[in-house]
Amino acid sequence: MIRNLLAASTFAFFPLLSAHYAHAAGGMFGGGTTLDASYCKLDPPRQTVVYLDDTDMIRDKVEWARTIQQKLQQTLMPGERTTVVELSPTNGQSKEIWSGCWPGVTQKQAAAMASEHHFFSNDPMAALKEQQGFFERDFGTAATKVYKTGVRAAEEVAIDPTNPPKKSLVRSLASDGARYSSEHGTVRAILYSDLAENSELGSVYKAMPDKLDFGNALGVNLHRSVFYVLGVGSTIKDGGETADNIRKFWTLAFASMAADVAGMGSDLNIPNAVPEDGMTYEVSLQDAGNELHGRMSILMDHDGRLVDSWIGITRLHSVLLNGYWRCSVDTKQCELSASTAGPLVTDSKSENLVLKRTNEGASLNGGADVLHGTIGVPGSGVNLPVTAKLTKED
Repeated sequence: MIRNLLAASTFAFFPLLSAHYAHAAGGMFGGGTTLDASYCKLDPPRQTVVYLDDTDMIRDKVEWARTIQQKLQQTLMPGERTTVVELSPTNGQSKEIWSGCWPGVTQKQAAAMASEHHFFSNDPMAALKEQQGFFERDFGTAATKVYKTGVRAAEEVAIDPTNPPKKSLVRSLASDGARYSSEHGTVRAILYSDLAENSELGSVYKAMPDKLDFGNALGVNLHRSVFYVLGVGSTIKDGGETADNIRKFWTLAFASMAADVAGMGSDLNIPNAVPEDGMTYEVSLQDAGNELHGRMSILMDHDGRLVDSWIGITRLHSVLLNGYWRCSVDTKQCELSASTAGPLVTDSKSENLVLKRTNEGASLNGGADVLHGTIGVPGSGVNLPVTAKLTKED
């Protein structure tokens, strides 16, 4: 029997977020009707944080919430921690509302769990769908809380670009900067906001500067993050004229805070792919006799396609990677064949990064978990040597 575990009043405006749950009895591992924290022990190499701008909450308009929830269901890794954070640009603050880990397992993890009875108290697969329902319920409750905090009539939320309200979204994001201080894994950030910055730090309604430096000004570094933004410009009533300024401003803003942007628009452009594996490498790059250092995070789906992957060099910056990670079953040789989503070592729009791991070089390389290759632009004469060593955390 399918039933809704939440009172109808709680989800008056979120009918699709109040999940349907099979059988009230028994949680996944410990019983009950709560999301089991045991999934967090899977500790995947990515976490997701959902930022909700409380100044963009329009009465009876909740498509953004349904869109985000559906995308989470399609793309979360087993055990991936997901956190809902309310952004309050009116006062430049942020507040964590809820955090939980997605109930799911890969085939490989399911096989391992079957032999690890000490890890889980009951059969890990017995009530997986029910636990996913609890996750969806808790996410919906958190989204509803932010919605109720800021909800206003459409005409109250609408912005006249000739007299825009003060709004410091940059400070709100910066106030959550501690989340990015760890060196472990990738943070996928989903941000619902019109991005209508208008503060003493800068404004999307004025001429764009050549450079922004929020990272140093606010002491914040959003490194190892991949941002997806939806709702851009949605509240500004000017026929879309401010949209270009918003994108230019935030492209500079995110770059100044060391954040990578994979999507920024009215809709949520996240590819429907679930990473099945991930690795983090310490990278060294040889450039004109100088050795530069950085990190590289590789996440790949079942077919080896890269998802939310990036490479960052300390004295340069960070760029997203698109491409494949391939390994030969017979020889165990592996190759990363990728292109960057922007310039890293040249002025080109994209560069090629090719790294190989071979058994033959294992003894010389200090182990089979060392990659060697180059980054550059074919035909340009720029092809710099790169070495990547798997970090101990992996």
